[in-house]
Amino acid sequence: MSKTESEITPIINRLEAMVKDQSGQEVQVRNFDLYGLNLARVSFDRRTNIFTIKEFRDNHVFKFDNIDLVAIDIYEILRDLKLTF
Repeated sequence: MSKTESEITPIINRLEAMVKDQSGQEVQVRNFDLYGLNLARVSFDRRTNIFTIKEFRDNHVFKFDNIDLVAIDIYEILRDLKLTF
C-alpha cells in the first residue's frame, strides 16, 4: 500500500460511515482536523445523496455526488496544510 493510499483510506472509511449511518438523521456531519486545526466540515444529505465540503482555510464550499471525489478533495486539503509545515 502506498503512502497516499494509506492516508486516503481512513478518509474514505469515515465518508462511508456517514453514508451507512442508521441513526435516522437526514444529514451526517464530520469534521476533518490536522494539527488541532479544523480544516473542513463534510456533510452528507441522505435525501439528495450529496456531500458538501466547507473548507475553512479558504472559505470554499464544494458539492459532490461521488464519494471518491470527496475523499480526494479532503486528502488535498489535509496535504496542503502538511506541505505548509
